[in-house]
Amino acid sequence: TLSLALLLASIMAGSVAVHAVSMVKQGPLTFAAKNKSKAPTPFMHRPYYGSRTMVQRIRSLFDHDKPTYEQDGVFVGYNGTRLTGNDVNNCTPGVNCYDGHNGYDLDMRFEPVLSEGAGTVVRAGWYNPINHNDAFGLWVAIDHKNGFATVYGHLSAITVTVGDQVGVQWQVGTTGTTGSSTGPHLHMGTYYLNDVAWQPTDPFGWGGNYPDPNTVDDNYLWVNNPATNGTVPDLNANGSAIASGAILVDDGDKNWSSTGKWTVDRTKDDINGDLHWTYTSSDATTATATWRPTIPKEGDYEVGVYIDLTYASSSWVPFTVNSARSSNVKAGVSHTVYVDESHVGNFEGPFGTLNTGSQWISIGTYHFKAGNAGSVVMNNATGEAGQEIAADGVEFVPVG
Repeated sequence: TLSLALLLASIMAGSVAVHAVSMVKQGPLTFAAKNKSKAPTPFMHRPYYGSRTMVQRIRSLFDHDKPTYEQDGVFVGYNGTRLTGNDVNNCTPGVNCYDGHNGYDLDMRFEPVLSEGAGTVVRAGWYNPINHNDAFGLWVAIDHKNGFATVYGHLSAITVTVGDQVGVQWQVGTTGTTGSSTGPHLHMGTYYLNDVAWQPTDPFGWGGNYPDPNTVDDNYLWVNNPATNGTVPDLNANGSAIASGAILVDDGDKNWSSTGKWTVDRTKDDINGDLHWTYTSSDATTATATWRPTIPKEGDYEVGVYIDLTYASSSWVPFTVNSARSSNVKAGVSHTVYVDESHVGNFEGPFGTLNTGSQWISIGTYHFKAGNAGSVVMNNATGEAGQEIAADGVEFVPVG
């Protein structure tokens, strides 16, 4: 078997879940002739907060031999190591070589996902609107305007929309286990992007002593210092517990209000003993829930919404965050995030039954001024008829 240290050695020098994917939404993956241009300028940063290295995060690897999800019994790692037969799926305990894989899977359980570089969002939504257990599931793709696009798959929430301009390491979503996935993680993909093809490439390059079998040139695309300068609290570090220092607004509190019809219920995992739930609407909004925190001090706060095990069958729940501009706190700004609740808790995935448990889902970091001018508003106009959504706790966690 292949050791993790050997296969990932050059990753260190240069700076447990798996899935299967078929094609990119709004155009299948097609492959052009090998690109023999000069080496591109590195531009990629790590897609997560904190100081953990990619070696510590990677759980599935890029296959230089036909990275098209073709199961041909051959796997070629970035350093030229070639595996065949049973060794393809047994390279290292906890790391899957993944025959035909066109990206890297990272150990990220319901964590914020950061853009690997500046660019324009060109995909944001369901990869397959008909089958949410297919391919990348809820996903985001960014055109970096340098001939490359990066892809972020299996998300539980997206914080951007198509056309948004993003900077380096801006939050674009939160990881989850949507699409063709066996558990919460991030699929990280890098592509040559042109008018006719999305061509998968390995951002760690090619270090073999023979010609790269991939159909495009693979170059090392990571900047010298790819980690983030800061971090945010891990909202899932303590299960259903409230994050340290968080301001909690729970359903039924004086700072919570609702419109329309809601039913009160008690479940084993809800916050403070109860929740309110309602049905979704395929048309206009018929019910809303509003959480209005009392912010003690102006600053940045990570906002987390609590998704219960029950009453969580909608795949497109809108949460609108009303906050302040950091450059002018007198100016308000609204931003809508979409959360998939149907892949939280107990559900039937593409490979059998999964149970993630109830989860805090980060919907981004926002600037709030002191007082209670800010809010989070959920509405039931999800575009689905008769699905269930619940209003429970929302937490506002100071950052920095």
